[in-house]
Amino acid sequence: MVKVTVNRNDFQSFLMSFAKDLDDLRIACSGAFLTVEVAYANHYLRKRFPVETGAIEEEGFIHIALMDKFLKFIKASKQTNITLRQTAPVKPLHIDAGGNRLQIPSTDDIESFAKVNAMGRVISACIDSNFTVFYKSPLSAHGSISDTKDLISLAGMRKVIADNAQFKVRTHCGENEFGIVAGKAASGRLFTTLPITDTDGPSATIQSNFGEWLPVCLMYLDEGTARFHMGDGTPIIFDQTNTLLVVIDEGDE
Repeated sequence: MVKVTVNRNDFQSFLMSFAKDLDDLRIACSGAFLTVEVAYANHYLRKRFPVETGAIEEEGFIHIALMDKFLKFIKASKQTNITLRQTAPVKPLHIDAGGNRLQIPSTDDIESFAKVNAMGRVISACIDSNFTVFYKSPLSAHGSISDTKDLISLAGMRKVIADNAQFKVRTHCGENEFGIVAGKAASGRLFTTLPITDTDGPSATIQSNFGEWLPVCLMYLDEGTARFHMGDGTPIIFDQTNTLLVVIDEGDE
């Protein structure tokens, strides 16, 4: 049986950092972290939730099959901590919040995890290459962004440009610059320009094109520093302490 106790507010914020329309999650409980991986056609996301020593009493996997009910329950609770218990991923999930308890059914068919294994193999190989190759595409440009706030806020600015706008991500290691351009002059254009440090790449413009999913995916980033890796016409990878985000480019979708 998997059993873990977490701070209710912190865990709720962690879960809310995923898409609001996410219906289910698979959580790996091991060591000092709860780890969630999700994968879809246009992105892969891995986020870790640090826990205190002893918080995970029994390691394993927890399946939250009904995210809406789960979030409503923990949001309504006034307890500091909640405890999750599940004898097996296909068995009911029990959530204890003081004297209140919720039991919800589970399943081994977690939709958000369905593509993780296939994508995970590509990600593991990429990490083993020190982020120099994604599948068969070379990642030639690397750098660090000191503050991700302007990237995270892009989703809220999405409606100021056309619905079918293309997002061009450009970086120039020689000029220490990272930028995103979206939209057209006739209907409005959106520009994001950020300084980068610790660059590794050619003194030339490297560019990849993305669809409307890019700003939505950037919302998954944590505020703070992020290391990025990309090439010409490749996915872009953002690597943070507790978050790894891969956004698939338009050509590879």
